Formats: sequence, C-alpha cells, structure tokens
Amino acid sequence: MAVSGARNRRNTGDELCGVWSARLLALLAVLAWLIAGGAVAARADERNPLEAEWRRVPPATQDGRTLALDVRVRDGWHVNAHDPNRPYLIATELTVVPPEGATVAGIDYPEAVLRTLRFAPGEPLRLYEGRFTIGVRLAGAVTGNVVGRLRYQACNDETCLPPRTLEMTVALGGESAPPAAAAAPPPESSRIEQWMQQHGLLPTLALAVVFGLALNLTPCVYPLISVTIAYFGGQSRRAGGRVLGLAAAYVLGIALTFSALGVTAALSGGLFGAAMQRPPVLAGIAVVLVALAASNFGLYQIRMPTALASRTGKASAGVAGALAMGLTMGVVAAPCVGPVVIALLLFVAARHDALLGFALFFALAVGMGLPYLALATAAGSIRRLPRSGEWLTWVEHLFGWVLFGMALYFAAPLLGTRVVAVAMPLLIGGAGVYLGFLDAAGSALPRFAVARRVLGAVAVAVAIWIAAAPRAVSALPWEPFSPEALARAAQSGKPALVDFTAKWCLPCGENDRVTFADHTIAAEAERFVMLRADVTEMTPDREEWMQRFKILGVPTILLFGSGGMEEAREVGFVEPERLLGLMQARR
Repeated sequence: MAVSGARNRRNTGDELCGVWSARLLALLAVLAWLIAGGAVAARADERNPLEAEWRRVPPATQDGRTLALDVRVRDGWHVNAHDPNRPYLIATELTVVPPEGATVAGIDYPEAVLRTLRFAPGEPLRLYEGRFTIGVRLAGAVTGNVVGRLRYQACNDETCLPPRTLEMTVALGGESAPPAAAAAPPPESSRIEQWMQQHGLLPTLALAVVFGLALNLTPCVYPLISVTIAYFGGQSRRAGGRVLGLAAAYVLGIALTFSALGVTAALSGGLFGAAMQRPPVLAGIAVVLVALAASNFGLYQIRMPTALASRTGKASAGVAGALAMGLTMGVVAAPCVGPVVIALLLFVAARHDALLGFALFFALAVGMGLPYLALATAAGSIRRLPRSGEWLTWVEHLFGWVLFGMALYFAAPLLGTRVVAVAMPLLIGGAGVYLGFLDAAGSALPRFAVARRVLGAVAVAVAIWIAAAPRAVSALPWEPFSPEALARAAQSGKPALVDFTAKWCLPCGENDRVTFADHTIAAEAERFVMLRADVTEMTPDREEWMQRFKILGVPTILLFGSGGMEEAREVGFVEPERLLGLMQARR
C-alpha cells in the first residue's frame, strides 16, 4: 500500500473512489471486532438462568408473617447451596431488608441435593436445582416494602457464570410492588405476532420498512444526515456517474450493521445501541471521520495494492468503500430506539429466531435508510452543477470541516463537557476563518468569493455566540436512581419518575434540552420523586436495573404511582405535552 504526501487533483474519479475501501476497511475491522466482542460479552454476562418471585404465606398475624421466595433454575443449570461443601464455592445467600418496625426472625433454606459434576470429580457438591423455596419469617408490625437480595452463582456441568445479585421488592399491608422478574412486556410484541399470523411474512416486512421510514422523524438520525451529506458531498468529484450505486452500497452497510446489532441485543438481552457506550468504538468512529476529513484537504492519499485493484476492479473498490462507510454508520444508527424497535426486540427475544429477527431488523433499517439513498445521490451529484470545477474544491473543504465536527460529536463522551464546550466554538470559528478568508479555492469567481466571506463571518459570529451563551441547566430535582430510592418514594406516598439515560444517547440529550427543560414539566415534577439512572457505563448494579425493569434501549422513562407500581413507560424522545399528561395522571 503506497502513501503519497499530496493528492493529485487530476486523478480519475474511479481511482479516487477506490481509495476509500483501503482507508476504511482496516479501521472498520477493528470496530467490528470491538462491537462483536462486546456482544459476545453481553451474551455471556447477561444470560440469567434463574428467576425468583416473592409469595405471601397466610395467615399474617399482628406478631409477624411469613414470606416465601420461589426460585426456578433453568434445566441444565444449578446454583450452590447456602452451605456449600467446598470452601471456594460461592454460597446462595438471601439478604432481607424489612420495613421499619419489623425484624427478620429467620431464613429457612431448603435441603440441598448432591451432584457430581464434570469439572469437580470426586466428592459430590451440595446444590440447588429446578424449583426450590426459601422461607422468610418476619416479626413485628410488618407494613411496608420488604426488599430481598439473592446472591448466587449459576453453573452448568461445564462452566459457571459470574456471580449475580437479584433484587426483589414486595409491599406488605397494601398493594404489592411488582417482583423483579414479573414485568410484562409491552403489548406491541404480541401485536407483531398477531399481525404476522394474519398477514404473513412479506406484509410484515413491508410494514417494518414503513416503520423504518418513521424513524427519520426522531432526533437520532441527525448524525447520519450530517455524515451522509459530508461523505458523499466530498466524494462528488470522485464518484463519477456511479453515485446511485455507491449510495445503495452505503445504505446496505447501515442496514447490515443495524440488523446484526438488533438481533444480538434481542437474543442476548443486551442494551440496543450499547456499542456506543464503549470508548474504543467511539474513538474508532471519530478516527474514521477525521481520516475522511483530512483526505478532503489533500493531506494524504492511500491507494489499494495494484494486484488487489486489478482483481476487484476500480468500480468494485469504490462500492467497497461506500459499503465500509455504511457498516460503520450502522453503529451510529443503533441508538435510534422507539416503541417499534423495542417491540421488535421483545418479539425476536420471544421467538429465538435469529434469521427472522435479522430479516425484520433489516427491513426496518432499509426503511430508515431510504431517505439517505436520495440524500447521498443529491450530495454526490453537485459536480454536475454549472462551473462546478471552480468551486467544488471549496465545497470539499466545507464537507471536511463538517466531518471534523462530527468526529468531535462522537468523541464528546470521551472528552467531557468542559472540553467540548471549548472545542466546539473553536472548531466552528476556525472553519469560518478558513473557508471564508484563507481558502483560495473559488476565488476567481467574484460572486462566490463574496458569498463565502459572508458565510465565514456568520460562522465566526455563531462561534462567538455559542462560546458566550450561558449553559442551560435543568431545574428538575434529579436524584441518583437506586432500588432503595424507588422504595423510599413508595413509602413516602409520592409518585416517581425514573429516567434511564446515557451520555452517548442523542434522544436523551433532546429530552434534556426540550422536554425536561419545559416549565410545565418542572412545575409538575415538584410532587414527584425524580430519579435518573445513568447507564453510560455498565456496571453489575446497572445491569441488574436493566434486567429488572426490562430496559432494552435508552432513553426509557418509567412512571410509578404512589403505591410503587409501574403505571406507564415511554421509549425514545417524548414531547413535553405527552409527558405532562402522563405525569398528571399519576397520583
């Protein structure tokens, strides 16, 4: 692979289009490895072969009452007994936090079974398997929430999963809070099943395409719009007459990655779009965009090896480059969650059919990508405009600055709020100065020279305004989320709102800037306990929260009544009027 110090502007469109595959495929391979590795880790860590649910044992007396924790372990798996006979084994242990005024009189574990396992020959091990019950005796006036934390390690005959702690809450003396694993899935998943049974697969795929088009009405597509215009606008000189084919390859790449991530999240129980929480993935995307931007300024050029180019052909190389860019941008599309995406995740998880799931997510992604087909074609065709050769170089530089801005956007979670607050106006101001006053491209056209100076001055003014503008601060009384904080809200008789959010989530930021900044929401929030669960970085506790409340994507907003039961949830960006109505209905 040969590297030259400057770009030859007279290279043919086919040669330069072929450059993109070599430039992107190496970085894309690293990104794919990181994403796939994260998906495999999710499948290993988030698999949970154990379910548990509280059950009241009558009768209750003034001196106390008895509860039973019914546990079911999936066939082929087991957990260690509460008193294992090997010192290195992790015991199954239940910790109970009673309400105020009550005490735990005793915890009664069942009899263990003895099994000889392949990885522990010799003396049989004391285990629990199948269904078993742990009894809890409470003394005193038992009124309020009882919190149980079951710590265990699930194993089969060959391997063990990491230890986990499952938390469950039951309300005594009133309506019970929902158990940890008893949350019912939203009805949309069953509607998909009914629709498919009534109409068949092909109409269902067509409906998914329509719903995919609707995803373009959400804020999550903003980065895709900017990158698509900048990428294909910068390729306009090099694409020749093959713009439509390159755009189709780009959309295909988006659909392939989006579908693969969707099926992986559905079958593993992971968080859709979670790849965007991994710093190496964010850094990799930023590096790809910086590399593309630098090439727009002629700083370097990477050509494919001659032998490979002669075998694949220059046109194929250009298609491979657009496909590689689309595969990368499919990661960016993954956080585009909404009721339809959540319904598909639940449907695929219930069916356990990877092929059907891939087809449904692919159809959804194709619908989402159809506007980019037209957008990319239009952006890549600007070379056909009159006298385009005299100002097209300046346009390529403009799109290079746009790509630098998108790189900063994706690197923002890694850099921090303060760094981004300084870097963003500097980037916009630098672009204005360079494009408006320093770039010599297009200076032979008097009208164009005046227009670019005006645009440059506007960009500098915008940069100054951004730097000087005060930062909007949410007036909502957010508290860090924890199951204990939610239980305290129920004990106080207040409704609660829980916002599952992440720094890498664009719709989450839109909720902050629009919905949670609305004065009517702030006024209504005064009677709520406002809890925020930040899942930007996953920890075991946060994984438990996601599993307990069936959170498949962010943003997800849960609303609890004063009795402690979940009464409503919203996924994706929520209009202030919609959220206000939901909050006013909670008492």
